[in-house]
Amino acid sequence: MLRRQENERVIVIAPVGQDAVAMATSLDAQGFETQICDGLDGYSRQMIDSAGALLLTEEALESPQDSLLLDLLKGQPPWSELPLIILTSGGESRRAGLLNLAAAAAGTVTLLERPVSKLTLMRSVQVALRSRRRQYQVRDLVSQLANLNQTLEQRVAERTAKAVEQAQKLRLLSAQLSLAEEAERRRIAEMLHEDLQQLLVAARMQLAALCRTRDASERTPIAREIADVLERSFKLTKSLSVELAPPVLYEHGLAAALEWLAAETRKNYNVKVTVEADSSANPKAADMRIFLFRAVRELLLNSVKHATGSALHVTMQHLRPDKVRIIVADGGPGFDPTSLDAQLTSSQKFGLFNIRERVSSFGGEFHINSSPKRGTQITLSLRRGSATQVRSRAARNST
Repeated sequence: MLRRQENERVIVIAPVGQDAVAMATSLDAQGFETQICDGLDGYSRQMIDSAGALLLTEEALESPQDSLLLDLLKGQPPWSELPLIILTSGGESRRAGLLNLAAAAAGTVTLLERPVSKLTLMRSVQVALRSRRRQYQVRDLVSQLANLNQTLEQRVAERTAKAVEQAQKLRLLSAQLSLAEEAERRRIAEMLHEDLQQLLVAARMQLAALCRTRDASERTPIAREIADVLERSFKLTKSLSVELAPPVLYEHGLAAALEWLAAETRKNYNVKVTVEADSSANPKAADMRIFLFRAVRELLLNSVKHATGSALHVTMQHLRPDKVRIIVADGGPGFDPTSLDAQLTSSQKFGLFNIRERVSSFGGEFHINSSPKRGTQITLSLRRGSATQVRSRAARNST
């Protein structure tokens, strides 16, 4: 007995006599699954699509119903060419006519001249079913390919949408960075104009007065005023240079720079700031130290603005094997971290967004633990190597 597979039914159409019953009985005895189709009502698209082969006599094609059957065969999907086995007893011209008629509607046609032995009939059906199995394989491959294409198109669409979203974020970040840089330049210009320049103007006026004064007793106070103005100018320029690039960061590392930053924050804003910094966690490269220092400064300024009166705490830890983790926490009003990707309308959101994007570009991790009325804790975890090395490693891992 043959092992039947799905959609390997042999459809038998023989409208004259007992040919249909005889052929179906012979095939059933050999393990084939058969179905006798009687008349016009038996023809359907489902019958054609689910069949493994079509076994019919020449009378079926010459009957008034043949046009419907041929139309169904012509309407098969691209992958399908239902094998036809036609039994004929006519002469050469009749066989040629049947072949032309069937070939116009189906791709694989086998003509068997009657009387046909059971062995010939069985072998012909086996060949037809093997051909049909290959068609089913093609159908499955086409379906898989279509699903794969759909999946690929969906992934391309998702990645395109993500790339567009990222590009929009980067454009926004670039615009905000430009505004921040312009604001910083304006602040420095105002400090130079309103403070340092005024001090220098005062020193120049006092120097002119000193040059005009001939009385030694009057020259001494003027000289003292000039010295005082110059000392204030020196302190101002030193303060400005330290603010822009604190020497402690370059000379003693990030741990010492965080202690200095905490002291400056306490002095300038009258808030309590504590620091626990493990010096063994100091980043190895200057670019990473600079980034983390500026990130902590930005986070402390955010806390000063939005967590008024709250104590601030900074922690720097060495994570094995070679990572640094920095935590900046406050006991302020907190916020909903999911709003970070909403429209950036506040300086707090922009600062956090900027830090998060830069941490991500370095291959690090950025986490916000906050909720309304519960304070805020922000964690940055990065490798201690240089930002350039981290980016190169991340690029290699992504390829």
